[in-house]
Amino acid sequence: MYRKMIILFLIAPLLLTGCWDRQELNDQAIVLGWGMDLAEDGGYLATANLVLPLASKSGGQQGGEQGGRSGFMTESAYGKNNRDAEQNMQRKLSRVLFPGHRRNIFVGEKLAEQGVFSILDEYGRSPMVRPRTNIFVVRGGTAQEAMSLAYQLETNPAIAVQKIQEKSGASISRSLLDFYIMANGNGCGIMPALTILPPEVKTDKKSKNDSPPQTTLGLYGAAIFNSQLKLAGYLNYDEFWVRLWIADQLSTRSFTTIINSVDADKPGGSAEDALSGATSGKTVTVNVDTFKSHITPVFDGGLPRFRILLEGKGYIEENESPLNLSKQENVDKVEARMNDYLKARVEKVVEKVQKEFKTDVFGLGDTIHRRHPYRWKNLAADWETVFPEVELDIRVKLNITGTGITGASLLPAREGGEK
Repeated sequence: MYRKMIILFLIAPLLLTGCWDRQELNDQAIVLGWGMDLAEDGGYLATANLVLPLASKSGGQQGGEQGGRSGFMTESAYGKNNRDAEQNMQRKLSRVLFPGHRRNIFVGEKLAEQGVFSILDEYGRSPMVRPRTNIFVVRGGTAQEAMSLAYQLETNPAIAVQKIQEKSGASISRSLLDFYIMANGNGCGIMPALTILPPEVKTDKKSKNDSPPQTTLGLYGAAIFNSQLKLAGYLNYDEFWVRLWIADQLSTRSFTTIINSVDADKPGGSAEDALSGATSGKTVTVNVDTFKSHITPVFDGGLPRFRILLEGKGYIEENESPLNLSKQENVDKVEARMNDYLKARVEKVVEKVQKEFKTDVFGLGDTIHRRHPYRWKNLAADWETVFPEVELDIRVKLNITGTGITGASLLPAREGGEK
């Protein structure tokens, strides 16, 4: 019996395959960023940000360069599709491409305009692509250009763009999974949009340790895609909050408007006055930390229309105007002006979306689908042509609940101000 047991234990290891497909870390080229552009011949140009195997370095060396070298290398290759370009890139590398740690995917503007279906199909099939991988559109440029820029605060531009969005507080859905969900809904797909920023400041380089301003990456806003997954246009950072508010996804934001001299005498006034930028006017900033959206579809013959009530609560963060905000009547004046200002801003963005993009950014089709499924059956097929003609009745109701620690300014009364 014991002899049979020993023979069994000796034979069992022979049946094990072992780590036949193992790849040592020293044999892998770790991909942190991946970019796709449209080539001139109609093919694709793939670009990868690869982590460099850093040599030993002395302590105290930090930032985007280590040991005298950049912390990453950029490699590119052409191909008929995503996978073909990756194979062609592999022929240039001494290590096996490993995309399991890929954090970001960059899409060039020309490719986005042609459509992103062709590249996203492979990402959805490959087990090596994480659904939570971030995806960005490079506005006015290519993925290769964006990925070739060194970013001094981080070792890799692929890491930098992710942190830029996190720290900016821009709540734009950025993962592949988010885009797949939106693209399969009744609205449209949205990706964060990056832009390549030239140096803005010129300095007199008096010290050898000073570094001159460099071209860098910045967050522009959101790229809007239509139902064919083609780029329809952009909403910049100062416009995209409208979409978030209507979709009931906005959490906090500060708004600044102009209080003209007429406001010292009476409340209200037209939104045009608030937007005029008159030199005699001063600004007031309100931080809104509570947002709510109420969308009501109305069917009274013909096309549907929507009543949209946008509510918010906030407090005054900064007052440059001559108004004494310890008086409630003056707070009411600021509130009235801010409501006019926000209503005008919302209507301007809505008009841009309906007339230029002609795609349902706000998810109004989903609202009809949830509340009136039988009516939606008659609208679904033609919603892309119906949406631009839909009437939106927008109301904004912002309540200012506080003026900060003080009402009146702690500074002496200014010219034209109230004591």
